[in-house]
Amino acid sequence: MGHCLLEAHAARVRTRALGVMTTTSRPESSGPGPRDQSATGSESEFRLPPGPPTYRGCPIGWQPGALTPVFYGYRDYSSHPVAALEVDRGPGGEIGLPPTNMRVFFPSLDGSPQYGAILQGCGLYPLILFVHGDCNGDADHYLRWYDLPQELARAGYVVAVPQLPGITAARFPPDDTATQDTLLDVLSWMRQEWEYSPTLMPAPATGLAGHSYGGMHAGILATKVAVAGVVSLSGTWGQWLFDTGPLPITELQVPQLLTWGTGDDEAPFGAILPDNLWDEIGPEPKHKAVFAGSEHFDYLYQSPLPCRDAQGPCPYEGPAAFDLTTMFFGRYLPPEFCQDLRNAIPPTLVPPLPLSLTPEQVFYSGDYLNGLPGFDGDSQCSVSITEVVPA
Repeated sequence: MGHCLLEAHAARVRTRALGVMTTTSRPESSGPGPRDQSATGSESEFRLPPGPPTYRGCPIGWQPGALTPVFYGYRDYSSHPVAALEVDRGPGGEIGLPPTNMRVFFPSLDGSPQYGAILQGCGLYPLILFVHGDCNGDADHYLRWYDLPQELARAGYVVAVPQLPGITAARFPPDDTATQDTLLDVLSWMRQEWEYSPTLMPAPATGLAGHSYGGMHAGILATKVAVAGVVSLSGTWGQWLFDTGPLPITELQVPQLLTWGTGDDEAPFGAILPDNLWDEIGPEPKHKAVFAGSEHFDYLYQSPLPCRDAQGPCPYEGPAAFDLTTMFFGRYLPPEFCQDLRNAIPPTLVPPLPLSLTPEQVFYSGDYLNGLPGFDGDSQCSVSITEVVPA
């Protein structure tokens, strides 16, 4: 059976409206749904959600999801007034300036990402905020993070990637309140000022992800705002000073995915999580992926980074970690009409390949979820995946 099918959802809603369905409930993100009734219930006993369906006018038959991708587009936004005037505001008209420069990725059916239009009318999208880390000498480091947000956008997410110049080795994240304030402002701007904010699922349909110091910032932010899940890519939790307060990853009450490598430079960054800290993370579910021999910046293996001191033997760590991240959010933060993904994505977060797609869906699926398959037959690549999930 296909996933995220809009006609299947419409049929469920129509059937319930006639009083003959007793078990299937409308996705939570769709707003209050009709009450479940027995097969003898009358039509008058049901109340459909107000307003038009958010999938009306969709040019395809499904909502983009982790197992039913489309293409992606992106827009660059500037916090500087002169440059901001050059940004195409689209049909939404004027918007306020963003709190910082940022790149925003979104689902699209167009093949030219820089000019592609956002896919509208196919359901609402969760919002994911990605927080980059420190890379000394790389002023536009946030732009290096392209492959992960574009994959998430193809999977039905809007992904905001802000420029955060305050993230430096000289500013320990727990003390960097300015960056935390900027992240809060970005979330607010995306939901209130972004010209396509009506395409977003309402809070708390929000995911956070980050690398290095950005992973730490994401974890800290998750203690301040309601989110559905947090991903930490080589987050520097080993640097946490316990007189600062409780370790955020042990305090969070939402699903978490943590990844790191075993290369020589991961330990100095404090990115290797010891077993005793892993054991303290709770409640379930929690996931970790440990990449043998991978170094701190191997997620951006092909990027020429001025801050890179070492490189591991496997070029697929980044794509594999990105696939796991996409499956993580697909399982714990699905788009509006993709609630079935919670059961379709295995607890290991390993993508269930090959995907079951229609011919039309195959057209949009090229070069998608190709990270973990790259490990097959490559003796230089190895990953250990652990999950602790409710029975």
